[in-house]
Amino acid sequence: MKRIAFVMYAVLALLVAACSNNPVAVEPGNGTTSEQTAKEEKQQTLTLYYVDNDVTKLVEEKQQINKPESDKAKYEKAMELLGKPTKPEHNPLWKDFGYHSITFENGTLTIDAKGTNQYNLGSGGEGFAIDALKQTMFQFPEVMKIIVLVDGKETESLMGHVSIDEPLTRSTP
Repeated sequence: MKRIAFVMYAVLALLVAACSNNPVAVEPGNGTTSEQTAKEEKQQTLTLYYVDNDVTKLVEEKQQINKPESDKAKYEKAMELLGKPTKPEHNPLWKDFGYHSITFENGTLTIDAKGTNQYNLGSGGEGFAIDALKQTMFQFPEVMKIIVLVDGKETESLMGHVSIDEPLTRSTP
């Protein structure tokens, strides 16, 4: 009798699941749903760098974004998020940074900054800002060099302290 009741409950549970409006398929072996997997495939994690409250070190923050449709959109999103930390103890070094364009060609990412950008970071802050830019953009393996222009022209420095008249290059291990 118990066996018949168990079978009836099992059949009833299968019928309820089959008639459900929210079908969920479980992929064999990993315990995730195809819905979860599809969502994860549409997401990308970016690693961004900010400065701590004491302006003594760079701090890393990971942010989830919708996977960009192109590499250019990915670089633009990373540049935007360099000015928007999610944690209050992380301070942006690229807040309100304006640029004309970001282009990528043959391993070189070129950022054409607007000359109207205002910076008040001092020499240490400028060093951190350049390091934050490098570490953020070099997370993309295809980026080997970064060139920063101002209003389409080469410049010695963004804030007068750190030289950017040569391309910023990826460190080799």
